[in-house]
Amino acid sequence: MGLGKIIHDIIGMIKKLVKTSNAILASIFSPGSCIRNISIQTRLLSSFFVFSLIPLLITGTFSYYMSSSAIKAKISTYSLQIMKQISKNIQREINKFENDSIEIQFSDIVQDALKRYDKMGQWEKKDLESSLKDIIIKKFSSLYDVSDVLIYTNNVDKIIAYGNDLYILKLKPEYLNMILNDALEKKGVPVWTAANLDHEMHYLNNIYDSNERNGILLCRSIRDIADGEQIGYILMRVHEKYFSNIYRDIDIGKDSLIFVLNSNGWVISSPYPDMEVAKEYKHQELLSELKYHQQKGEGIFNKSIDNNNYLVAFSHVENTDWYVVSLIPYAYLTAEARRVGLYTVIVSMACLILAISLSFLISKSISVPLKRLIHSMNEMKEGNLSISIEDKSKDEISKVTNNFNMMVEEIKTLLRNVEMKERQKRIAELKALQAQINPHFLSNTLNNVRWLARIQNADNIEKLITSLIYLLHGSMGKGDELITVMEEINYLKNYITIQEYRYYDKFKVSFKIEEEVLNYKILRFVLQPILENSIIHGIEPMNGQGLIVIKAFTDADHLKITVTDNGVGIPKEKLEGTLSHDPYTRRSRFNGMGLANVEERIKLFFGPQYGIFIQSIPDFYTTVEIILPIIKKEGGLENAQGINS
Repeated sequence: MGLGKIIHDIIGMIKKLVKTSNAILASIFSPGSCIRNISIQTRLLSSFFVFSLIPLLITGTFSYYMSSSAIKAKISTYSLQIMKQISKNIQREINKFENDSIEIQFSDIVQDALKRYDKMGQWEKKDLESSLKDIIIKKFSSLYDVSDVLIYTNNVDKIIAYGNDLYILKLKPEYLNMILNDALEKKGVPVWTAANLDHEMHYLNNIYDSNERNGILLCRSIRDIADGEQIGYILMRVHEKYFSNIYRDIDIGKDSLIFVLNSNGWVISSPYPDMEVAKEYKHQELLSELKYHQQKGEGIFNKSIDNNNYLVAFSHVENTDWYVVSLIPYAYLTAEARRVGLYTVIVSMACLILAISLSFLISKSISVPLKRLIHSMNEMKEGNLSISIEDKSKDEISKVTNNFNMMVEEIKTLLRNVEMKERQKRIAELKALQAQINPHFLSNTLNNVRWLARIQNADNIEKLITSLIYLLHGSMGKGDELITVMEEINYLKNYITIQEYRYYDKFKVSFKIEEEVLNYKILRFVLQPILENSIIHGIEPMNGQGLIVIKAFTDADHLKITVTDNGVGIPKEKLEGTLSHDPYTRRSRFNGMGLANVEERIKLFFGPQYGIFIQSIPDFYTTVEIILPIIKKEGGLENAQGINS
């Protein structure tokens, strides 16, 4: 009956192999074992989702960034060119007014009048103003933009050369003196500034439209043609609208602003009611940045004003201290990019939905047949060997399915053969009882089973039976009680082979044996009980794969053999009594010899100075050390190769 139980266990292990195939592969490929805990369909859907989403995110982000950068670059270039063109247009108009002022100040009538103005009578002064108006009106009558032309003597006596008699420009003395002093310091170089209603003297309130009185002033000193002496000043007033009309209709973007500042931070020209001409610009820090970027030769920079981000483009008006400035909101700059981003998101989502739909169909084409295959395997595990899967596809799953069907047929054939062998075994047992069967006959029978397994290509069964035969030979106790270390290691390896089929890669065993000790003699089966206890009580309860290291070496006059495992260890309270009974409170399963029996055999055979010593740290390791005398065998190291691993 012992052989039948062994065969039954082998069949059970084959069934378990089917059930735990994924777990074995996960333990072999441990770096990806966490992935293997997820279903294939989930993995495929997740991978399709990730591999679709990442390129879409990268493409969308890149498209948004590139479009935003391109739009910003184009608008920056365009706005800077516009500012330069406006600056040139303003400069052209300024040059025209400066030429007109030169023509007036060097006219004979102005030169003569300023030289002898103090000697003129009232009638002569009136006649002078009339003559000047007749001359200048011919120049400016068609130009509504020039509203006033005033001549001042060195004593600031005013001569009205041109202007509406009802609305003659009359600046407040302090403001007029400031302008004239600037003109005096410039020695003929024109001074450009702005003036509004607040800078004028008027006797009646609300008779003027304040916007109509916003003007640009040109002032310069007049010198004697003959000797270059200072003889007076010319002051011309131009309607501010004349300059703001140059850029009023230019559209550089929604909510964008264009205006003119001077180096003192005054608004020289502006079409916006909340940005008053001839007053300080409310964000003076902008002026310092204009000067800073002008020194660096840059006409574009970014600026935050009132918690709004702007792209600032500016250009300096030559021969003046004016700056043509534009403020373009970033909201306008990014509007197109946001629109592109929105379209990109919509297209990306459509592509993502399509990719997920396709991935669902593809993953389903894999997961459904796999689930059917797993269901059939579970049925087979429960003992239903009539199961068969029909799969006419041509992919790898179909091949696995067909192989599964073939395996089921082979198992059924194997079971029929086993049943036949069981019947033959029972007959053999009857004959063995009659013939008083002995262990040698059992060994011969196992050899026959191994031969049959080899014929049927049942390699796993053959290997298992072979290992069992070698262990049976060892347990029969043929010959001397002492065997070589090499022979004991061979018995261990056969025992390990059997246990590996049971524990499915639960542990690994590493041998580190010095070659000189392979020929030393030790007691038969002193290592197998120790290894068995390491497997059953040290490695089996732990999570993951365990490692057992077996070392054999000489230390002084002793032979030392250690068996170390990284299992759950022995609690401190149980360690002291370990050798007084079977360790871990159980006995060895193969030959009935526990650790205490091994200790007793060693002491009885070699003396009390030899035996077993145990060290253990719970959840870390356990080491069992065997100390034996050195007993050498005559001759060489036969079959020593391959012992260490």
